[in-house]
Amino acid sequence: MKKEELIDKLSTFFRKAMADKDAQIIPEAPLVDLGLNSSGRLELFIMIEDEWSLMLDEDDTDEVKTFNDLVALVEKMLS
Repeated sequence: MKKEELIDKLSTFFRKAMADKDAQIIPEAPLVDLGLNSSGRLELFIMIEDEWSLMLDEDDTDEVKTFNDLVALVEKMLS
């Protein structure tokens, strides 16, 4: 999967977790500052696990602070 396709898919998941189709994603901004709360964060990671049949562990997901971190984690898990 190309990085651009991955970013598009993750953006869709992020917006679903936010329940806001028009949510603006600033790649380097903290997810919490973008309005993603703990339940939205959990929903986001479940969508990712389901889409790519991944098992993300808590240590990895705790390191995700920004959208760029999220992209990097999924890229790493898919490689």
